[in-house]
Amino acid sequence: MMKIPNLFFSCVDSRIEEQGSMYARFHLGTFLRGQSLTFANALRRTLLSEIPGVVITDVLIEGAGHEFATLPGVEETVLDILLNLKKLVFAPCKSNITELETFQATGFVKSSGPKNLTAGDLKLPLIVKCIYPNAHIVSLTSSGDFSLCINLEVRRPHQIVTGTTNSSGEEKTRKFVFDTVPMPVQKVNYVIKSLNVKQGSEYIVLEVWTDGSVSPQETVQFALKNLTSLFYQFATIAKNDVVPNSALKPEVLEKSFGKATSN
Repeated sequence: MMKIPNLFFSCVDSRIEEQGSMYARFHLGTFLRGQSLTFANALRRTLLSEIPGVVITDVLIEGAGHEFATLPGVEETVLDILLNLKKLVFAPCKSNITELETFQATGFVKSSGPKNLTAGDLKLPLIVKCIYPNAHIVSLTSSGDFSLCINLEVRRPHQIVTGTTNSSGEEKTRKFVFDTVPMPVQKVNYVIKSLNVKQGSEYIVLEVWTDGSVSPQETVQFALKNLTSLFYQFATIAKNDVVPNSALKPEVLEKSFGKATSN
């Protein structure tokens, strides 16, 4: 196996943006000509589609029987409130989100108007925090009483969400199930630059923006570990574990790839 000399991976710039999002720029190398593009593409796709996040799974709003309902003393409709809740960004307080296998928490708020309720008014356990506490949830008038409960858990972007809304004809309160897809990594850019023209070596300039729930450094480390694990599993497959073409049944091939046609 050919070893690449002078490997490096460094964070050359990092900052917190005005809205609370995080940015970092990395240099990764050294790669032989052509390798950097393959590596950067795989890393970028993993960053955008594999990083887990803490999201709201379901919501209970007292007195809300359906999403188009209006509540007395509340300026927004139930649908507007649900959309505001979907925009909230949460993160664990003491753990790296990329290292959590399971995570569950419950938050609630109960208040009377007049008041503008924000994410900072949510009563949350010590294990979780809201990244943007000034994010608006609902506006209450002088006659408005409002109560809601939210459930949180860690979810991966590719995770299939199944659930039903709990309600009955006699109940005035309904559980609204969210199918929110976490997107902690908002944007990823990369540029490939020459390092040594004579030797044909290159390096990658990688830029990562996150929503503030996780640092760019943590997301890159998570993506690198995931890619390494994935490739290693295929590299360690024994020869007798590889299914030969003759062992694949025709009906399986036809179901997977379609029936072959001849001209």
